[in-house]
Amino acid sequence: MVENVITESPPAPSPFYYGVPLLIVLAVGAVFFLGEKEGNEDKAAPSRKVVVGKDYYVLVTVMEFHPAKQGGASWDAGNSAPDLYYQLSWNGKTIYHTENDVVKNVLIAKWFGLGANVSVMDLRKVLSSEGQRLSPRNLIKAASIFVEPNGELVIRAYDDDPLRDDFAGGCAIPLADLEPGDNAYFIDAEGKPTRDRDRMAADRGGLKRFVLRVVDSAQPVEKLVEALR
Repeated sequence: MVENVITESPPAPSPFYYGVPLLIVLAVGAVFFLGEKEGNEDKAAPSRKVVVGKDYYVLVTVMEFHPAKQGGASWDAGNSAPDLYYQLSWNGKTIYHTENDVVKNVLIAKWFGLGANVSVMDLRKVLSSEGQRLSPRNLIKAASIFVEPNGELVIRAYDDDPLRDDFAGGCAIPLADLEPGDNAYFIDAEGKPTRDRDRMAADRGGLKRFVLRVVDSAQPVEKLVEALR
């Protein structure tokens, strides 16, 4: 005779029994996430600004004029485009200009930081007209500046004319706001420089925009030549 054996089933675990491991996982994850977020906030992004107390080369590589002067007059006789050049001033003195390198009959002018398209190896072989061996130092077509906290670089743009040059516009750039490499500026409706292209004046006349290149002068010759080209 087979007896019916009645066994008592163990009590079903409470929902809390299954929830504890899940809560532990969530808590550990939250601690890890918050810790990682705080760590990332503590790691400030490296500054792209120039370093106060260092020397740099600066030059304008691109400059654009509006099709007309401020006030609407034509640049030159016969409605021809202007002849562009610029000046750089620092500490109240003109430290560089391109009056001997005027770009004629254009609205967009470009300049380069080296006086010849040569490589570092070429510098050992090429002689200047005076018989001096070329080097980056006597080929560089840029201004030298020393970055100070309150220093400014003043840019002035002109249209070269036979009798009297036309002033196209100018502005002052705080040195501490510059970044190594190319710094693009646009002239707004008030004649002030801005990095925001959308604020550039559409028909103000005169200077429209320019690109200011900033190069660390202490870097090796090979990198210096490449950066100034």
